[in-house]
Amino acid sequence: MDSSTVVTTRIPVDDVKRLRSALRHAMPPEAFKPQPWRGVIALALVPVMIALGGAAASGRLPWWACLLVSFVLGQLLVVVGFAAHEALHHSVFRSRVLEDVLGWVGFSPWLVTPGLWRAWHVQAHHSAANIHVRDPDILPRQDELGAHWFPRLFHAISPGSGTWLSYISFGLFFTAQGQAFLWHYSGRPEFQHVRMNRTRERLFSVLLLLGWGALGWAMGPWGALYVLVLPQLFSNITLMVYIATNHWLLPASEDTDNPFVNTASVATHPVVDWFHLNFSYHQEHHIFPAMSPRFAPLLREKLRELNPEASIVYPHLRALVTLFRRPPLYAVDDGHTLVLPDGTPRVTTGELRRSLGAG
Repeated sequence: MDSSTVVTTRIPVDDVKRLRSALRHAMPPEAFKPQPWRGVIALALVPVMIALGGAAASGRLPWWACLLVSFVLGQLLVVVGFAAHEALHHSVFRSRVLEDVLGWVGFSPWLVTPGLWRAWHVQAHHSAANIHVRDPDILPRQDELGAHWFPRLFHAISPGSGTWLSYISFGLFFTAQGQAFLWHYSGRPEFQHVRMNRTRERLFSVLLLLGWGALGWAMGPWGALYVLVLPQLFSNITLMVYIATNHWLLPASEDTDNPFVNTASVATHPVVDWFHLNFSYHQEHHIFPAMSPRFAPLLREKLRELNPEASIVYPHLRALVTLFRRPPLYAVDDGHTLVLPDGTPRVTTGELRRSLGAG
């Protein structure tokens, strides 16, 4: 088969339904079945985390060992959180109860309940990824800065804005995003379709905060620092290093959720991929949210066979550096152009993709 034949038989990236259908038929049936062992292993990490936390809070370890424990705890929080993310997309257990158990264990350190996660991430974000107004995680547009305080705050703490907050915000960004949806976005008209008992989830969130605060009080200042505060910072940073590079270098849309355009994966070290449960395969996750990331590498192969240009994979470190060099602000009428606060065009998402050599 010559190259011209390959080009003419490619499924275009804007034909989302047809491309998804072709990919589903190309994947083995087991790719869409729950993978319960991933959840079992994640839950088995909880006693390990408790033991590590107890050792750090005991006062018998030197400060450098406590700092190392804090980092390890932060990474274990991320692993269990990634497993909870899979579970609430129905790719781990068949049981709703077990999904909720893993959801509570995985997300409660960041004050996120299973009900909030389903509303914020599964319903709101996944139904409108990088769609203006409808995606609670999207970067603001230039004209929104003068309309409301919240877009100004979002811009100020986003990498690339140049503020001092933007260089430290990753330490609490994920936790803040969850609370932003719970207390700000969920009451707006464009999210009325999202099913969530706001009163209940707000109460649970407050109770989680009080519970973690009480635990910190019981452990004392040093125990709270090494077991709660630092793992929270390390885990937030790790999560945002993925999340920010998955969407915030891509074009936005007014009405179309197209994972072959608006979501990127990142190429990271294979050991990190293994440890973080293939979360770097984020475009593949948005193509089939209920498919286990265990099969994401195979899905990428099949996608590149159908249309190599539809696969967006950025080098992770270069993508992270690029985040801090481009402005985190879309032009008013152009979801492909990133601009300065005064509206001056700076770079297009196409130029970013070419510079990063996606794929």
